[in-house]
Amino acid sequence: MMGKFAVLAALALAARAQNTPLPVLISVNTSLPGATIPQDFLGLSFETGSLTSATGFPAENTQFLQMVSQLGLGWLRFGGNSVDKTAWARGQRTSASSSATLMSSDVDRVIAYARATGWRVLWGLNLKSSDANTAADEADYVQQNGGDVLAGFEIGNEPDLYSGITLVNFETNWKSFADAIQAINPKAILTGPADAGNISTWTGPFVNTEGSRLALVTQHFYPLGPPPTVPASQPNSASIPNLLSANTRGTADSAAQSLQTITAKPALPWRMAETNSCYNGGYEGVSNVFASALWGVDYMLTLAGHASAGLNFHGGGTGLYTPIATGTTGGVTTIAARPLYYAMLLFGAALGTRVVPVTVNSSRVNATAYGLLDAAGGLRVFVINKDSQFDAAVQITPGSAYTQATAIRLAAPSLTEKTAITLAGASVAADGTWTPQAPETVQGSGGTFNLTVPAGTAAVVGFGGTKLGIGNTAGGNTLVAPVSMASAYGTGLGFFARSTPTVSLPTTLAGVSATVVDAAGVSRAAPLIYVSPSQVNFQVPDGTAPGTATVTLGGASGTVQVAPVAPGLFTLGATTVAAATAERYSLGGTDLGPVPVFDCSSGTCTPAPIALDSQSNVFLTLYGTGIRGETNLANVSATIGGVSVPVQYAGAQGQYPGFDQVNVQLPGQLHGAGTVNVVLGIDGQASNSVQIAVK
Repeated sequence: MMGKFAVLAALALAARAQNTPLPVLISVNTSLPGATIPQDFLGLSFETGSLTSATGFPAENTQFLQMVSQLGLGWLRFGGNSVDKTAWARGQRTSASSSATLMSSDVDRVIAYARATGWRVLWGLNLKSSDANTAADEADYVQQNGGDVLAGFEIGNEPDLYSGITLVNFETNWKSFADAIQAINPKAILTGPADAGNISTWTGPFVNTEGSRLALVTQHFYPLGPPPTVPASQPNSASIPNLLSANTRGTADSAAQSLQTITAKPALPWRMAETNSCYNGGYEGVSNVFASALWGVDYMLTLAGHASAGLNFHGGGTGLYTPIATGTTGGVTTIAARPLYYAMLLFGAALGTRVVPVTVNSSRVNATAYGLLDAAGGLRVFVINKDSQFDAAVQITPGSAYTQATAIRLAAPSLTEKTAITLAGASVAADGTWTPQAPETVQGSGGTFNLTVPAGTAAVVGFGGTKLGIGNTAGGNTLVAPVSMASAYGTGLGFFARSTPTVSLPTTLAGVSATVVDAAGVSRAAPLIYVSPSQVNFQVPDGTAPGTATVTLGGASGTVQVAPVAPGLFTLGATTVAAATAERYSLGGTDLGPVPVFDCSSGTCTPAPIALDSQSNVFLTLYGTGIRGETNLANVSATIGGVSVPVQYAGAQGQYPGFDQVNVQLPGQLHGAGTVNVVLGIDGQASNSVQIAVK
């Protein structure tokens, strides 16, 4: 009787002769989840020198802003070889300013861009050709003006490659710079050592010595080098076969394992702060083709498996390996998605998940697989077929908890393709937007699911259940109303978290769509507000009949009760603190300005005590949904601390779909009541209870 591996080998020979897919068997163990992949895992790295040119880092370009923002959260890192060649001076850049000197106005552009995207900034400082006081002044400007987006300072770039410098010399210089920086700003966040390699001989010893001063360990990594600098006969010479080889993956895995070990004892996070496929700007036909996208996905998942805090793909400009190419044509800035950008988009399906073990039997197919478990219990399995010849007949055994599956694919006509690339059936549009199409259904039976992953492509399979829990988005009550906001909870509902960018709600968002069939049997598409793998917020379609309605999302469905009104009040995050505003007026009707209702400055939101007095009136505005269905205020009531208060308005807020508001006046008898509960009642239906404070 033939063993499992003998059978796979025999099938491989038959597949070569018949050009049929080879079997790839994947089993997942969800009982042993590992490290969580941070939401800001992704990052981009730029040369500091690019900031001295208006087009080097096109911060004001809306397309560039769009492409970075749709990756989710992330880090912008500025450093590279040019950081150690760039001087610093405070002041505004003018036509007379040197391109070799970084000005404070250049920093301002970066800070504004980081705030617009929600990304953090890792800032490199010139160690090689500057001095400690100059670096400290630059760090002080960045800290004072951009502390809200600053992730930390990286002192120097690849010091292990400095000519004639030993580790001891570097540590001495690094400490003098660190001391000068923290003398001005004692809480300045320091990272390092930003080595090019030499993990065991430079990075490890440096962390042992200076780890107590670090908030983050940073490392650089390039698996390949360009021919003829690296002879073509070497396994690290830039070529597509080498890029996609098991050897290259093993090199990355080894580096990541070493960094995980080094940072374990001091309990420090680590990040590949500068990395890409091939050093010296990449290599034509390798770094700028579809093969680099497959490598990129595999590489990011390899690092994530070793608890990496993230990575920053180096690039910018028209460099061969840059994820986003920026240039000028006829004086106009041009922005284009490179293959590696698609890898970063796909990795968005991994953010916030935990890595789980997988077992892969891939016969002769050069394929890898990774399992990821989200907080709601949904499972995603990434399958990367890096083989140039064999398609993979993939069979996944995810576990008995999963009863339905869908998939999205990363594909191109060939490994050498540069532009005709699709992810989830869509390419990045000319304006930088990417709109994924609906995922495909993956067939399964007997606890296994099957799909074919062609040679030179990748797929992500999302597994979930068939049941939805549905309720009022504000407060979570099980009753919803037409035109109100509702939330559906489940697993495997989609692959990406996306919010509707405008007040005009679509019926498809990030490939997700929802259908509501009401008690009268009428089916309507639901307008979507927010989608994610485990939660979808939607607007109950106008005209939905009262009674039991069925909501369907892909292969999952659930029921919810619909009524003409279903009052729910919004709170701040997971607290019971009212999401509300207040305004104070004099007894003569003069607006005296807003009154704080809550305080979130400590990181946890609490009610801010509202002062009541006999010389003014305070009006409270509560925000919710499911309220507008009753237009007669006689049927609307509100109690605060058990005291009935007059309702002046209850209905649509007017700015956002499904968003309602209620205006009430706070009576003087609540003076000194402290923290009190607020409840709204409409037509016999009570809202959830929220809290304010009164003094």
